[in-house]
Amino acid sequence: MEYNWNYNPPKIVDIIGLMANEIPVRKYESVIEVVLGSSDIDINIRPLEEVMWRSCTLKDVISKRSVRFLRTTTTTIGINNTRPLVPKSRFIRYVVYPTSIITAGATTVYIIDNIYYSSLITRSTRALYVLLWIAYQYGYNIHNYPHIEDLHEIASERLLQLLMKNKGLYIKLGQAIANQGTLFPRAYQERFPKLYDSAPVDEWEKMDRMLRINLGKGYEEEHFDWIDKTPVASASIAQVHKGKLKSTGQEVAIKIQHDYIDKQIVVDLMIYRFISRIYEHVFEMPLTMFTKYVSEQMITETDFVHEMHNSQKLDEFIKSDGNLKHTNVYIPKCYPELTTRQILIAEWINGISLIHKEKLLEEKFNLTTIMVQYLKLFGRQIFQYGFVHSDPHPGNLIARFDENGKQQLVLIDHGLYITIPEEFRVQYCNLWRYLFSLDTIGIKSIGRSWGINSVEIFASMVQLRPVLINPQNEDFHDDRNVPSLLRDFISDEKKFPMELPFLARTMRMIQNLNQNFGSPVNRINLLTKEAIDSLLYDRQYLTFADYWDLFKIKLSLSFSGVIFYLIRLRQILIGDRFGGKGKGLEDYIEMYMQNTAKSLGLDTI
Repeated sequence: MEYNWNYNPPKIVDIIGLMANEIPVRKYESVIEVVLGSSDIDINIRPLEEVMWRSCTLKDVISKRSVRFLRTTTTTIGINNTRPLVPKSRFIRYVVYPTSIITAGATTVYIIDNIYYSSLITRSTRALYVLLWIAYQYGYNIHNYPHIEDLHEIASERLLQLLMKNKGLYIKLGQAIANQGTLFPRAYQERFPKLYDSAPVDEWEKMDRMLRINLGKGYEEEHFDWIDKTPVASASIAQVHKGKLKSTGQEVAIKIQHDYIDKQIVVDLMIYRFISRIYEHVFEMPLTMFTKYVSEQMITETDFVHEMHNSQKLDEFIKSDGNLKHTNVYIPKCYPELTTRQILIAEWINGISLIHKEKLLEEKFNLTTIMVQYLKLFGRQIFQYGFVHSDPHPGNLIARFDENGKQQLVLIDHGLYITIPEEFRVQYCNLWRYLFSLDTIGIKSIGRSWGINSVEIFASMVQLRPVLINPQNEDFHDDRNVPSLLRDFISDEKKFPMELPFLARTMRMIQNLNQNFGSPVNRINLLTKEAIDSLLYDRQYLTFADYWDLFKIKLSLSFSGVIFYLIRLRQILIGDRFGGKGKGLEDYIEMYMQNTAKSLGLDTI
C-alpha cells in the first residue's frame, strides 16, 4: 500500500517504521498520529486511552484533514506493512530518561560550580553531609559503637578530610581545633595539627590575575623590579610572594588573597551558623551565641586594608609605650598606595619563624628572650591597650637580629584583632588580681557580671592553670556530663563578653609556644605583673586594701617563682632545657588540666 506525500518524508519515519493500516491499534499501548502543517510534518505518539475506537485501524484514527492531505499528495513513499510499531519500554521511559536528564543536569551544575563559583555548591554539600553525619553519630547513634574512642577516630578523620578538601575558612576552623588541646578528644588532638602544614597553594596564573584586578594590568612593569612567582608562605586566606619595589628598591612581602575567598566566605559562614544551630540542639550546648560575633571577625579578617590599619595602630601603641622601649619588638611597615582589600604590600622581614625551634637554636637565638618579648608585647595589648592581635601562633612571629646586633621579635599578619571595651579591660585586669590575691568575692562578682556560674572552671580557663579557690567546691568533682557542665557554666548569654573566647584563644597560643620552648619563663607571673601594672597606671591613689592586695599578690608571685626555678633547675640537670622531655612548668600544668578534663569527661565526650 502506498500514500502520496508532497513533503519530504521526515527522518522519524526511517527510525520508527509505520505500521500498516490493517493492523488493529487495540493491540498496542500507543498509536501514531500524523499531522500535516503548512510547511512541516508532525508525528506524535498518542496514548491508547485517548483513542475512542477499540477495533479501528491506523487510518481511522488519523484526522480527516491529515487523511485528505495524504490522499492528494503527489510524491510517493512506501509504508512498511510487515514491521509493527513497538511501544516504548516502561524502563526506558521511567528510569533511563529521567536518570539521563538528572545525570546531565548534575554534571552541568558541577562544571559551572567548579569553574565559575569555586566549587561553592560542592563544598557546601560536602560540609553539610559530613557535619550532620557527625552530629547524628554523637547525638543519636553513639550506642552502636562498642568504644567511644572508635567514634572519635572515625569522626575526627572524616572531619579532617572535609576541612582539607574544602580549604579556605575550613582550614582556619581546623587550626582552631588543633590549638585547643585538651578541649577535644585525643583522636582530634593527634590529627588536626596536620592542618598547619596543609594550607592551599594556588598557581601563579591565579595570583597574577588577582594582582591585575587590584593593581592594574601593567602592575609588574609599573611597580616592581621583580616578583618571585613561587610563594614563600601560604595560609587559609592568602599566600605570600617576595618582590622588589621599583620606587624604593626595597624588598617586600606581597600578600595575595586566594581568588575563591570572596565567593566562598558568605556561604561558608551561613553553613557555620546553620550547623551551630543543629549542634546546639543535638548536644544541648550554647553555641549560636558566638556565631554572629565570630562571623563578623572572619569577614573583617579578609579585608587587607583593615589589616594594614591594625598593624599601623599597634605600631603607634608600641612606639608611644615607654615600658616596651627596651623590649625590642617590631611591626613591619605597610605601603598604603599599593594595598587594596585583596592585596597587601608590606616590608620584607629576613629572620626565622618561631615554628622552627631548632633553627633558632642553631642561629644562637635566646629562647628565654623571645618568650619575654612575646609575653610583654601581648601583656601590654591585653591589659593596657585593649587592642589584641588574636592569631599569635608561631608562624606569625619572626626572630631576627636588628642593625645593632640585638635580638628582635617581629609580629606579622594583623588580620584578626579584637578591640576590648574599657570596662571589660579593667574587669579583666582585676580578675587576674583577684586570682592571685585569692579574692573569692571579687572573682564571683566579675563572673556574675559576665553571666558565668562556675568560679573554678572560669578561673582556670582564664589563666590556663589549675585554680582551686575552695577545695570543697564541687565544680571540679562533678559527675555530670560535659554538655551539662557547659550549659551551666554560662547562666546569662546576654551578659557573656564575646571577646573572652578570643582572649582565651590568644592565651592558649602563648601557653603552647612557652611549652614548646621548654617553659623558659614563668608565664603566669609575667602576665599577672602586666595586669597589676595596668591597674596601678589607671589609679591615681591606692587604698589600704589595695596595698594589702599587692602584698598578697607579691607573696603569691614569689612562691610561684620559687616553684618555677626549682622545676627549671631540674630541667637543666636532666637535659630538658629546651623542652622535648615534658618536664617544664607548662608540661605539669598541661598534665593537671588533662587529668581535670578527663575527670569531667572532656577526654571522652
